[in-house]
Amino acid sequence: MNPRERILTALRHEEPDCVPIDLGGTVDSTISAFGYQALRRELGLAPNVTRVQDVYQYTAVIDGDVRRALGVDTHPVLDEPAAWREGTLPDGTPALFPDRFRPRQEADGSWVVRDADGTVTLKMPAAGYYFDPVHCPLADAESAADIDRHLDAVETYDRPDHLDLSYEALAEKARVLRESTDYFLVGFFGGHLFQAAQALRGWERFLVDLLVNRSFAEALLDRLAEANVARFARYAATVGRYVDAIHFEDDLGMQDRPLLRPSLYRQAVKPYHARLFGFVRAHCDAFLLFHSDGAIAPLLPDLIEVGVDAIHPVQTSAAGMDPASLKRDFGRDLVFWGAGCDSQVTLPFGTPAQVADEARRAIDVLAPGGGYVFAAVHNIQAGVPAQNVVALFQAARAASSA
Repeated sequence: MNPRERILTALRHEEPDCVPIDLGGTVDSTISAFGYQALRRELGLAPNVTRVQDVYQYTAVIDGDVRRALGVDTHPVLDEPAAWREGTLPDGTPALFPDRFRPRQEADGSWVVRDADGTVTLKMPAAGYYFDPVHCPLADAESAADIDRHLDAVETYDRPDHLDLSYEALAEKARVLRESTDYFLVGFFGGHLFQAAQALRGWERFLVDLLVNRSFAEALLDRLAEANVARFARYAATVGRYVDAIHFEDDLGMQDRPLLRPSLYRQAVKPYHARLFGFVRAHCDAFLLFHSDGAIAPLLPDLIEVGVDAIHPVQTSAAGMDPASLKRDFGRDLVFWGAGCDSQVTLPFGTPAQVADEARRAIDVLAPGGGYVFAAVHNIQAGVPAQNVVALFQAARAASSA
């Protein structure tokens, strides 16, 4: 089987010739830009200049030689900048950044991004590894009319202005990849609803809205769903024709429980997921890959019902996310994408042997019968030893050939 056939087989809940492997197929299954050159050295590859793929998470674009060295089956189809600029990571490592992404360092050592009127919208603490959104444009909104006055923020949440590629240009990139490679192509759409509402309103404030200001919360979710449906209509007509899966995100879980009671999710958020994903399923044949961190097992029946095909990253360290239980309870209806090694403990702090052992256990549980794509649990973080990263993917390849 070639890489595309391999993952398509797994997504159809059939067992492929070997376990499919993902690194860099999505913005949440790649590696920190801070550790990318160390990985290249460990693989015996020549150094190059790291391209920063996601400026919020500071993740690296995976080069073709790394993809081949690790036996990766995926290739992303992502928005790209029209031009790159030279710069350095906060630790001094040379890197390439989207030309229009130009953070400035403050006196306290932090890095910030400001909008046209000088408002700080993103901030990375001194010695940090990520940019966090720090401006909530709807923090003071009181009505649906107030939301409508900020529709630009709602409609552009998943299309930041440092990225320039149009859907038509992105479709051409996808077409070339489809015709010239046999990788499984993953398109990124985003489609944030709940998470976008929190970012626009304020994380805690929106949770309070759901309880005491439901009409406002639902008005915001309605506007977000409407904007995403309209945007997906354009995406489906262009990029959607060429990709095998489309990556959506909406973080719904914490370490020990969902962010919402399941009953509240069903009442207040699920209808909007159903609207968006129903439109996606009606207008595109690609598989629907849904990203949510955390303890989301109580919500999996609902996600299946609204049309999710596969979940990522399968955070095995979160409550209720034991791979054996997930495979038993949901393996007929869901594909598990991730779960390869705990990114909180084992991958950063374990030995290569411990990493390999955990990877083999995940494969032993999740791969039989298909329905599994191997990847680390979320992005491989800064500071993870390169030897552990190589051990992770070598274990997956070895398990496939055993």
